[in-house]
Formats: sequence, C-alpha cells, structure tokens
Amino acid sequence: MAGPVQAGTVNRIVAVVNDDVITEADVDAYLSLRLEEQEAPPDAEPAQLRSTVLRRLIEQRVILQEARRQGVEVDADDVTERVEEIRQRFDSEEAFQRSLDESRLSMERLKEQLRDQLMVQRLIDLKVRATITVSPFEIAKELEAHPELAGAGGRARASHILVRVNQGRSVEQARTLIADLRRQLTRGADFADLARRYSEDPQAQAGGALGWVARGELLPELDQALFTLNAGEVSEPIQTSLGFHLVKLEEQRTAESRADTEANHAVSQQLYQKKFQAVFSRWLAGLLQRAYIEVIAPRRDAG
Repeated sequence: MAGPVQAGTVNRIVAVVNDDVITEADVDAYLSLRLEEQEAPPDAEPAQLRSTVLRRLIEQRVILQEARRQGVEVDADDVTERVEEIRQRFDSEEAFQRSLDESRLSMERLKEQLRDQLMVQRLIDLKVRATITVSPFEIAKELEAHPELAGAGGRARASHILVRVNQGRSVEQARTLIADLRRQLTRGADFADLARRYSEDPQAQAGGALGWVARGELLPELDQALFTLNAGEVSEPIQTSLGFHLVKLEEQRTAESRADTEANHAVSQQLYQKKFQAVFSRWLAGLLQRAYIEVIAPRRDAG
C-alpha cells in the first residue's frame, strides 16, 4: 500500500520552531498555493527554491507566534474580504475551485492561511510601521542633497521583486532563484503573487507594488532598467549590492515638472522604505535570535 508511505513523507517534520513544527506538507502547500493557472507544477522548481521557502516559513511562523502572544486578532469579515479578492482573479467560480483542488487546499485551509497572513501583517504594522516617522527636516535635507528628485522627468508605476544575497544564500543560489521566478513569469505567473511569497523587499506583502516613482528614486541599476521597459514588461534579472531584482513597468507617464508636494511625497516614501527595511530587519533578527529553531535534514535512507 503506497498511502501510508506517502503520508509519512508528506508529514515529515522539516523544522521545529519553538513549540511548533513545519512539515514537508507545509512546504508543498506554500509552493503549490498559486491560485493562478500555471504550466509548471511545484515539483519542477529547483531544490534551492524549497530551501528559500522553508526559511520564509520559519520567519513567518516566528512572527505568527509573536502575533498570537501579543493577542493580535483578525475578524472573519477581513478573511472573507481577502478570499473575495482572490476569487475575483478568476473568470468563474469553477476556475477558482479548480485552482483550490489543484493546490490541494480546502476552503477552510485557505482561510486559515489568509488569517495567519493578516495576523503577521498587523503585527508588523504595530511593531514596525507604527514606529517609523519621516520629518519635514529629513525630506528637505534629502532634496537638498539630491535636487534631481524635484526636477522634471518621467514617472513610472512599478512593481519589484528582490532576492537577497546573505549568509544563508550565496550569489549563485540567489541568481538561480531569481531566474526561476523570471521563468515562472514568462509562463504566466502573477507578479504580485510571486512577490508576496518570495520577495524580500519591504513591499512584498503589497505584491511588490512601488507606486509611482521618478527617475533617480530607485537604485541606478533598477532605474536604468525600468525606464527602458514597455508597459506590462518585466526586466531581466538585475544584480545590485542587495542581491537580484526583477522590476515590472505597470504604467508610464511623462512630466514637465514636479510640484513641491509631489516631490516631498516621493522623497518621504523613499526615506520611509529605507527606515522600514532597517527597523524590520532588526526586529525580525531579534525574534529569530530568541526563538528555538532546528532545521531537520532528511534521512539518507528516506525514499
């Protein structure tokens, strides 16, 4: 009988996070939660992608545990609203249900995952975003140092995915992952969906949306690539000091000049994101340092 053997493999514990566990099934569910029609099955993705997913699940589990300790609550109406947002991506209810079936997700399991995501987002809002401010003095100082930010130039509404190079991921591993995400996009994957699940940018939970940006606001490598794209196009992988990036041009417009309020808002957003990344990284590092985390390697005789 193959059933019990398969169940044992699926339920294998791959990590312990405090008093909770992450199983092979959790990793599979995260990989297969597409809720979009795609050609490539989850098991076609490289092994490094599973390692990245496991690290992301560990981080999310630590934040979720902290949210529960802090008493963060999510209303059922908020979960229902999020389900409806996902349902609207499909042409019909049948297509939505078919995607759930292919992802091996029940409606209750989907709602549970969305509830956890909302709890994580609300704790980040409470513990990170609420602590960050950008003063008029900081905006003025930045505009004085970079007057081009207030000058004339085109504007672009863009989205972004970042795969970082760090102690847990080499340059080649990051390059492999970003290339795999780029391939998924060429096969019709949703940019916002991939950004929410794999990007390590502060805007990941917003689907990687950067809003309207002007020339000079992004890193030079991203700026140069973005303003050569046509609307709807995604760049080739871009390497910077942070890691590897993909940028998507959603919409573009030209501008003769920028009003003071518009320039101030753009600079304020830029400074806010820099502060958010620094504060979030420190906060998450503290949670991870205080947590008991054990990654369990598969047995050599497994399979």
